[in-house]
Amino acid sequence: MSDPKEYGRVMARRSLLETARVSRGLTQEAVARLAGTSQPTLSAYERGTKSPTLTVVERILHTLGYELGIQPRVSFDEVKAGSRTYLVPDQLWRIDPPGCFALLTVVEADHTRRTFHLLDRSARVEAYAWLLKYGNETQLFDHLDGALLVDAWPDVVPRLPAQLRKLWGPLVFQVAEGWGDEHLVASLRAGRPKPISARARARAIKRLAEYGLTIDEIRAVLRRD
Repeated sequence: MSDPKEYGRVMARRSLLETARVSRGLTQEAVARLAGTSQPTLSAYERGTKSPTLTVVERILHTLGYELGIQPRVSFDEVKAGSRTYLVPDQLWRIDPPGCFALLTVVEADHTRRTFHLLDRSARVEAYAWLLKYGNETQLFDHLDGALLVDAWPDVVPRLPAQLRKLWGPLVFQVAEGWGDEHLVASLRAGRPKPISARARARAIKRLAEYGLTIDEIRAVLRRD
Protein backbone atom coordinates (compact mmCIF):
# COMPACT_ATOMS: atom_id res chain seq x y z
CA MET A 1 0.00 0.00 0.00
CA SER A 2 1.71 3.18 -1.18
CA ASP A 3 -0.62 5.79 0.30
CA PRO A 4 0.35 6.25 3.97
CA LYS A 5 -3.20 7.21 5.02
CA GLU A 6 -4.78 4.20 3.36
CA TYR A 7 -1.94 2.00 4.60
CA GLY A 8 -2.66 3.10 8.14
CA ARG A 9 -6.36 2.37 7.79
CA VAL A 10 -5.74 -1.10 6.38
CA MET A 11 -3.05 -2.00 8.90
CA ALA A 12 -5.27 -0.81 11.74
CA ARG A 13 -7.77 -3.48 10.70
CA ARG A 14 -5.40 -6.26 9.67
CA SER A 15 -1.68 -6.91 10.04
CA LEU A 16 0.62 -7.68 7.12
CA LEU A 17 0.95 -11.34 8.14
CA GLU A 18 -2.79 -11.72 8.60
CA THR A 19 -3.45 -10.10 5.22
CA ALA A 20 -1.04 -12.53 3.53
CA ARG A 21 -2.50 -15.54 5.34
CA VAL A 22 -6.13 -14.66 4.64
CA SER A 23 -5.33 -14.02 0.96
CA ARG A 24 -4.23 -17.67 0.72
CA GLY A 25 -7.31 -18.94 2.54
CA LEU A 26 -5.26 -20.61 5.29
CA THR A 27 -5.84 -20.91 9.03
CA GLN A 28 -3.32 -19.83 11.63
CA GLU A 29 -2.75 -23.46 12.52
CA ALA A 30 -1.89 -24.38 8.93
CA VAL A 31 0.49 -21.46 8.43
CA ALA A 32 2.17 -21.98 11.80
CA ARG A 33 2.81 -25.63 10.96
CA LEU A 34 4.26 -24.77 7.53
CA ALA A 35 6.41 -21.93 8.90
CA GLY A 36 7.77 -23.90 11.84
CA THR A 37 6.17 -21.85 14.59
CA SER A 38 3.20 -22.22 16.92
CA GLN A 39 -0.37 -21.01 16.42
CA PRO A 40 -0.33 -18.87 19.61
CA THR A 41 2.91 -17.21 18.48
CA LEU A 42 1.55 -16.50 14.99
CA SER A 43 -1.63 -15.13 16.55
CA ALA A 44 0.45 -12.79 18.71
CA TYR A 45 2.35 -11.60 15.62
CA GLU A 46 -0.89 -10.89 13.78
CA ARG A 47 -2.43 -9.05 16.75
CA GLY A 48 0.71 -7.01 17.32
CA THR A 49 1.22 -8.15 20.89
CA LYS A 50 4.54 -9.74 19.92
CA SER A 51 7.03 -8.46 17.35
CA PRO A 52 8.72 -10.98 15.04
CA THR A 53 12.21 -10.42 13.67
CA LEU A 54 12.59 -9.53 10.00
CA THR A 55 13.93 -13.04 9.35
CA VAL A 56 10.83 -14.60 10.88
CA VAL A 57 8.51 -12.34 8.88
CA GLU A 58 10.32 -13.29 5.66
CA ARG A 59 10.09 -17.00 6.52
CA ILE A 60 6.35 -16.81 7.14
CA LEU A 61 5.76 -14.79 3.97
CA HIS A 62 7.87 -17.22 1.91
CA THR A 63 5.68 -20.02 3.25
CA LEU A 64 2.68 -18.14 1.88
CA GLY A 65 4.32 -17.51 -1.49
CA TYR A 66 5.18 -13.85 -0.92
CA GLU A 67 8.39 -11.83 -0.87
CA LEU A 68 8.96 -8.97 1.53
CA GLY A 69 9.80 -5.92 -0.54
CA ILE A 70 9.72 -2.14 -0.60
CA GLN A 71 7.34 0.19 -2.40
CA PRO A 72 7.71 3.89 -3.05
CA ARG A 73 5.61 5.97 -0.68
CA VAL A 74 3.34 8.07 -2.83
CA SER A 75 1.70 11.16 -1.40
CA PHE A 76 -0.97 13.34 -2.99
CA ASP A 77 -1.46 17.08 -2.97
CA GLU A 78 -4.78 18.76 -3.62
CA VAL A 79 -3.99 21.40 -6.22
CA LYS A 80 -6.53 24.05 -7.13
CA ALA A 81 -6.50 24.96 -10.81
CA GLY A 82 -9.15 27.41 -11.93
CA SER A 83 -12.47 26.36 -10.44
CA ARG A 84 -11.36 22.73 -9.95
CA THR A 85 -9.25 20.90 -7.41
CA TYR A 86 -7.15 17.96 -8.63
CA LEU A 87 -5.21 15.22 -6.87
CA VAL A 88 -1.55 15.19 -7.96
CA PRO A 89 0.98 12.58 -6.71
CA ASP A 90 4.68 13.16 -6.13
CA GLN A 91 5.59 10.13 -8.30
CA LEU A 92 4.05 7.39 -10.41
CA TRP A 93 3.52 3.84 -9.15
CA ARG A 94 2.98 0.34 -10.53
CA ILE A 95 0.02 -2.04 -10.30
CA ASP A 96 0.82 -5.69 -10.91
CA PRO A 97 -1.28 -7.64 -13.43
CA PRO A 98 -4.08 -8.56 -13.45
CA GLY A 99 -4.96 -5.65 -11.17
CA CYS A 100 -3.89 -3.03 -13.70
CA PHE A 101 -6.41 -4.49 -16.18
CA ALA A 102 -9.34 -4.88 -13.78
CA LEU A 103 -12.74 -3.42 -14.61
CA LEU A 104 -13.27 0.13 -13.39
CA THR A 105 -16.82 1.22 -12.62
CA VAL A 106 -17.41 4.88 -11.79
CA VAL A 107 -20.36 7.11 -11.01
CA GLU A 108 -20.72 10.14 -13.25
CA ALA A 109 -21.92 13.57 -12.11
CA ASP A 110 -25.46 12.72 -13.28
CA HIS A 111 -25.36 9.59 -11.05
CA THR A 112 -25.17 7.17 -13.97
CA ARG A 113 -22.68 4.32 -13.76
CA ARG A 114 -19.94 3.82 -16.33
CA THR A 115 -17.63 0.82 -16.69
CA PHE A 116 -14.20 0.84 -18.36
CA HIS A 117 -12.56 -2.38 -19.57
CA LEU A 118 -8.91 -1.56 -18.83
CA LEU A 119 -7.57 -4.50 -20.82
CA ASP A 120 -8.64 -2.62 -23.96
CA ARG A 121 -6.20 0.22 -24.68
CA SER A 122 -8.77 2.68 -26.04
CA ALA A 123 -10.97 2.12 -22.99
CA ARG A 124 -7.91 2.48 -20.76
CA VAL A 125 -7.16 5.87 -22.33
CA GLU A 126 -10.70 7.04 -21.54
CA ALA A 127 -10.48 5.60 -18.02
CA TYR A 128 -7.15 7.28 -17.29
CA ALA A 129 -8.49 10.62 -18.45
CA TRP A 130 -11.48 10.17 -16.14
CA LEU A 131 -9.29 9.14 -13.21
CA LEU A 132 -6.98 12.13 -13.58
CA LYS A 133 -9.94 14.50 -13.72
CA TYR A 134 -12.28 12.98 -11.14
CA GLY A 135 -10.65 10.02 -9.38
CA ASN A 136 -10.12 9.82 -5.63
CA GLU A 137 -6.99 8.35 -4.02
CA THR A 138 -8.40 4.83 -3.79
CA GLN A 139 -9.53 4.79 -7.42
CA LEU A 140 -6.17 6.11 -8.60
CA PHE A 141 -4.13 3.60 -6.59
CA ASP A 142 -6.31 0.68 -7.62
CA HIS A 143 -6.54 1.38 -11.36
CA LEU A 144 -3.88 3.79 -12.68
CA ASP A 145 -0.58 2.09 -13.55
CA GLY A 146 2.40 4.41 -14.08
CA ALA A 147 3.95 2.55 -17.02
CA LEU A 148 0.62 2.19 -18.80
CA LEU A 149 -0.06 5.88 -18.22
CA VAL A 150 3.20 6.74 -20.00
CA ASP A 151 2.09 4.55 -22.92
CA ALA A 152 -1.37 6.15 -23.02
CA TRP A 153 -0.25 9.73 -22.36
CA PRO A 154 -0.20 11.00 -25.99
CA ASP A 155 -3.84 9.93 -26.31
CA VAL A 156 -4.87 10.99 -22.80
CA VAL A 157 -3.54 14.55 -23.20
CA PRO A 158 -6.24 15.77 -25.64
CA ARG A 159 -8.90 14.69 -23.13
CA LEU A 160 -7.48 16.75 -20.26
CA PRO A 161 -7.85 20.44 -19.41
CA ALA A 162 -4.65 22.42 -19.86
CA GLN A 163 -4.11 22.86 -16.12
CA LEU A 164 -4.25 19.12 -15.50
CA ARG A 165 -1.79 18.40 -18.33
CA LYS A 166 0.72 20.73 -16.69
CA LEU A 167 0.25 19.07 -13.29
CA TRP A 168 0.65 15.43 -14.41
CA GLY A 169 2.90 15.98 -17.43
CA PRO A 170 6.18 16.34 -15.46
CA LEU A 171 5.56 12.97 -13.77
CA VAL A 172 5.26 11.28 -17.16
CA PHE A 173 8.25 13.12 -18.62
CA GLN A 174 10.39 12.19 -15.63
CA VAL A 175 9.83 8.49 -16.32
CA ALA A 176 10.43 8.89 -20.06
CA GLU A 177 13.61 10.88 -19.47
CA GLY A 178 14.81 8.02 -17.30
CA TRP A 179 14.77 5.85 -20.42
CA GLY A 180 17.26 8.23 -22.06
CA ASP A 181 15.03 8.58 -25.12
CA GLU A 182 14.86 12.19 -26.30
CA HIS A 183 12.49 11.34 -29.17
CA LEU A 184 10.04 9.69 -26.80
CA VAL A 185 10.14 12.63 -24.40
CA ALA A 186 9.51 15.01 -27.29
CA SER A 187 6.62 12.82 -28.41
CA LEU A 188 5.05 12.83 -24.97
CA ARG A 189 5.47 16.58 -24.62
CA ALA A 190 3.84 17.10 -28.00
CA GLY A 191 0.94 14.87 -26.97
CA ARG A 192 1.21 12.62 -30.01
CA PRO A 193 3.14 9.40 -30.71
CA LYS A 194 6.24 9.38 -32.90
CA PRO A 195 8.29 6.42 -34.16
CA ILE A 196 11.51 5.70 -32.27
CA SER A 197 14.80 4.34 -33.55
CA ALA A 198 16.00 0.78 -32.99
CA ARG A 199 18.75 2.04 -30.67
CA ALA A 200 16.31 4.14 -28.66
CA ARG A 201 13.92 1.17 -28.51
CA ALA A 202 16.70 -1.05 -27.14
CA ARG A 203 17.49 1.53 -24.45
CA ALA A 204 13.81 1.80 -23.58
CA ILE A 205 13.46 -1.99 -23.30
CA LYS A 206 16.40 -2.13 -20.89
CA ARG A 207 15.00 0.71 -18.79
CA LEU A 208 11.53 -0.80 -18.72
CA ALA A 209 12.92 -4.18 -17.65
CA GLU A 210 14.80 -2.47 -14.82
CA TYR A 211 11.54 -0.71 -13.93
CA GLY A 212 9.96 -4.14 -13.37
CA LEU A 213 7.76 -4.58 -16.46
CA THR A 214 7.09 -7.99 -17.97
CA ILE A 215 7.86 -8.64 -21.65
CA ASP A 216 4.17 -8.25 -22.55
CA GLU A 217 3.97 -4.92 -20.72
CA ILE A 218 7.14 -3.73 -22.45
CA ARG A 219 5.64 -4.57 -25.85
CA ALA A 220 2.49 -2.64 -24.92
CA VAL A 221 4.42 0.44 -23.84
CA LEU A 222 6.61 0.46 -26.95
CA ARG A 223 3.71 -0.07 -29.30
CA ARG A 224 2.70 3.10 -31.11
CA ASP A 225 -0.60 2.98 -32.96
